[in-house]
Formats: sequence, structure tokens, C-alpha cells
Amino acid sequence: DIGGYVASTYLRGIDYIQLPTTLLAQVDSSIGGKVGINFTGKKNMVGSFYQPRAIISDIAFLKSLPPQEVRNGMAEVIKYGLAMDKELFDRVSNRGKREFTSIELMDIIERCSYLKAKIVEADETDRSGLRSILNFGHTVGHAVEATTAFKRQRHGEAVAIGMMAASKISERLGMLSKQSVQKIDE
Repeated sequence: DIGGYVASTYLRGIDYIQLPTTLLAQVDSSIGGKVGINFTGKKNMVGSFYQPRAIISDIAFLKSLPPQEVRNGMAEVIKYGLAMDKELFDRVSNRGKREFTSIELMDIIERCSYLKAKIVEADETDRSGLRSILNFGHTVGHAVEATTAFKRQRHGEAVAIGMMAASKISERLGMLSKQSVQKIDE
């Protein structure tokens, strides 16, 4: 985000390439052109919309990640599955604890990248409301991050908490079954 933000402001905008090195970045944060930085304890308060020239996601980077960081990214994958792609959600949720193969990870990253790019293409600057589907779990998630000064929960962990909160609210409003909430919780 910092690199993209600097690229968007230096000389009124220079070309840059995203090289995401985490699963979360490969499936979500490197895509869409939102480049921002936290300011005064609030998430992405200073920033712009600025698209990179290219995004190069190499799964070789993921081999060096600790399991907690992979789970962090998986929360965003689950978000895409729940919000936009039932087949993706089923594939991930039926997986259990077993690790994904490189081929499976490439497929997941490609699928999430496609889903986000499709939304961003239709609502690049977050004005029509279509892009808000990408915020599933983020309202509560960002509050969790802020209350811990961005030090206790990683972004994906906070989003997972937020997705559960949204799911339970939906259940209470009669918009989601108890079984669905249990499946999401698993």
C-alpha cells in the first residue's frame, strides 16, 4: 500500500508493479488499486485509487510463510467464496486441515483475482456501491483491528471475526439459517 500510494503521488503518478508476497495480498489487497496508509489510528485514511501496471503473484513466496499467515489469507479466500462463489467456498470448506497443493493454490489465487478484478472493473473508485460486496466482514474486522491498535489480530483474522459477526446478525434477522452459520464458523 505504501509503495502504491507513493507511486500515485510522486510526479503525479508513476508506473509501478505489485509483487505480493503473502496469500492475503495475492488474493485481495494487491488487486483493485486502493492504495492507502493508516493514519491517526484509522485504517487506510490517506490514499488514492491507482492501478498498478501489473500484478505478479508467485506462489513460491507462500512456501516461506508461517501457517498463521496462510490462515490470514484464507480468511479473504473464504470471503470471496461466501460473497461471490459458492463452488470456491465449498472447495475450501470441505478441505479440512490438509494443505493445498501448488496447483490448487494457483487456482484459488487466480479465481479470487478474477472475482475481485470483475468487481473493481465495474466500480473502480468505490462509488456505485457494487464494490461494497468486498467489505463482507470488514466493518467489524476493522473495528477489531483498531481496538487493538493493529497489533493483536492480523487483517484476515479480524475479517474472519467480522464475517462471523455479520453471519450471526443475519441469522438473528432471519436471513441466514443456523446450519449456514455453523458451516461458516467451521
